[in-house]
Amino acid sequence: MASKSGEAKITPDLKAEDVAEDFDEGGSAATDGYVFNAPSDTQDIRMQRQAIWGLLRSLGSHILREGVNLTRITLPIRVFEPRSFLQRLTDNWAYVHLLEQAADAADPAERMRYLVAFVIGGLRRQTSTLKPFNPILGETYQGQYSSGLRVFAEQISHHPPVSSWQVEDAAGKFVFHGNGNWKASARGNSIRGQQAGKNSVHFSKDNSTVTWELPQLLLRGILWGERTLKYSGCITFEDDKTNVRCTVDLDASAVGWVASLWKSKKGRKHDELQGILRRGDEVLDTLHGSWLTSLEWKRWGAGRKVWDAAKSDVSSQQPVKEPLPSDARYRDDLKALLEGNVDAAQENKSRLEQLQRADQALRVVGRKAGECC
Repeated sequence: MASKSGEAKITPDLKAEDVAEDFDEGGSAATDGYVFNAPSDTQDIRMQRQAIWGLLRSLGSHILREGVNLTRITLPIRVFEPRSFLQRLTDNWAYVHLLEQAADAADPAERMRYLVAFVIGGLRRQTSTLKPFNPILGETYQGQYSSGLRVFAEQISHHPPVSSWQVEDAAGKFVFHGNGNWKASARGNSIRGQQAGKNSVHFSKDNSTVTWELPQLLLRGILWGERTLKYSGCITFEDDKTNVRCTVDLDASAVGWVASLWKSKKGRKHDELQGILRRGDEVLDTLHGSWLTSLEWKRWGAGRKVWDAAKSDVSSQQPVKEPLPSDARYRDDLKALLEGNVDAAQENKSRLEQLQRADQALRVVGRKAGECC
């Protein structure tokens, strides 16, 4: 309910109707996207909500109306999984065999088909209920896939938080690298976020580079109701040398929410995506499917699914045995959480965050001193 000041009153029994729910561009409120309904998800969500309500009481009720930047506050340890974001990054690359097939492709168009499937399929793997730890400036991570691919990641900025990575093929066929600035803001019952930054793959076969950026996401059901995750917008893949380009609309069947009041939704498929593959102005192929299930190129082996969430092989990297001393696995808060010591994890997390903020303040002072001299 609203207080006399017009702010929403924060109580554990706050109902959904007390705060206006966000609508995405498709106009559907929590009816599509990935649904977190597994028993383990339900348990994690219940634990998270208890922790988040406690946080809301300490921050003040205005955040339901004005929102809050989640990268600038200390979150309770119970919303986290025992991994750093540098480790979590690798979940996106679960279908790395498609990237390897792209490197071996006969021509740039075939290569782009595999690469697009690698990226879209990776969205499906980013569906965890728990949040990874924000990396500390200078933190690193090293891993390796069974095929020999090597993973290197490092946190290169504190504010804004920016992670950098490089994945190298053992045979030198390609190098996959990029920067990710994770942005997230909470308002009402939802979180909007994006791993902003350029992704690039350089292929040695013809010395070309393909670039793209990941889409925005909307996570609903933070405090009540069904928890869902939905991606929206377009991804544009561009090959700088061959003039091959692909645009993928992640919610091609969506309509504006006002129009949806009048337009029948019969036959509409939620999260249906469409893509167009071009070389210059020439249309080479079209892509159909969903980031939730499967992808199919119309002209390239009709009926053949280049990626299928139910059938495609999933690869996971393993941490190297002797990493740098700055490796994420040496963090005291992560080690404590892995051991099940929640109190020690919270204490160490707060301590590390305070040290990092103090270090950031010293850098600001030093930078200003340098500017005036």
